Amino acid sequence: MGVQLIHDGGTASGTSPPHPQLSPPAKRPRHGTNTGPGKENHPHRFLVSKRFRRANASANGGSRSCDELPDELLLLIFRSLSLPHLLKVSQVSRRWHRLAFDQALWYSVDLSSATLPAGTLGRVLASGVMVLRSPRSFLGEPGFTHDSPLLLQHMDLSHCITTPRTLLHLLRRCHRLIGLSLEGLQLSDPVLRAVGQSQDLHRLNLSSCSGFGHDALHHMLHSCSRLEEVNVSWCGFGRLHVGVTVTQVPETVTQLNISGHRRSLTDTDVQVLCQRCPRITNLDMSDSSMLTPACFPSLQQLPHLQHLGLSRCHHIPAASVGELAQITTLKTLSIFGLVHNSTLNVKDLIPQIKVNAFPLTSIARPTPAQGKARTVWGISCRLALRTL
Repeated sequence: MGVQLIHDGGTASGTSPPHPQLSPPAKRPRHGTNTGPGKENHPHRFLVSKRFRRANASANGGSRSCDELPDELLLLIFRSLSLPHLLKVSQVSRRWHRLAFDQALWYSVDLSSATLPAGTLGRVLASGVMVLRSPRSFLGEPGFTHDSPLLLQHMDLSHCITTPRTLLHLLRRCHRLIGLSLEGLQLSDPVLRAVGQSQDLHRLNLSSCSGFGHDALHHMLHSCSRLEEVNVSWCGFGRLHVGVTVTQVPETVTQLNISGHRRSLTDTDVQVLCQRCPRITNLDMSDSSMLTPACFPSLQQLPHLQHLGLSRCHHIPAASVGELAQITTLKTLSIFGLVHNSTLNVKDLIPQIKVNAFPLTSIARPTPAQGKARTVWGISCRLALRTL
């Protein structure tokens, strides 16, 4: 038995070729070994890209960051913001908080129909507000943190929900008021005496107010010697209150609304009033049931009277209205509720006078019915509380 030698490339006769030996696959060369001409084995396989840093734009006169802007330019930007947005930017940084509450931005504020919790009103007014419009609002305690007087000059708090104590804390710090409206509020004697601190007061609206005595009214009218427009209509005055009003109202008054005192205002009071205030141009005595044509001679003595209100003064016959034609300066006359006879044409009696042209009076009211919604005695409020 012999052994047959198998040569390379050949096979023994009668036998099948042997199976090839299996070997593991070749390992993939690592980076760094130059085993072939592939891209990874290129001698310059690492491509280094230089990342250029952006040049400082401010050095080339381009855009600046907000921190680099001067205070004057930021104030100019903040001036275009609404009140809610101004309050938001005040939370960005201490510097923005200081600028957002700059006095130049808070000159006039409209907080009408707002709910102001305790401490809110004090913080707003401390920013240097000079014009405040906040009718029909809920006013909590101001919460002042200082005793210095406020800069307020015009303030409208008509028909607010508040207390006399809150009003007292507020008005005690108001010494520069020029216009004040407290229409429909419950007042007190200290509140009215606090109003008297503003000796430069020109317009005062106390329509439908109550809760104060005639002594406090006397003190207030005597202190505010520069009043020009006064509205004390529908205050429930008795004889003492009406007597104090006609004898102590300043001689500088040109517009007076003393309507709604049905059984308190008499012809004698009208005579005293006309003698004391000869500069009156607008006088409203509507709903005064005790007035008669006997007050007409006193009215004829007013050399500048232009507007007169005698609506629902039922003791004045409509036929006697023609006597008012002797007032050559009279332009409008309100006599609603006096003309019951359709055959009587009042316009024929006084053709040069407009009769019943204005159903509502605007004496000392901050926002007349025909005026703009966001004005206070003709001053527009820049900042207004609106929903975002």
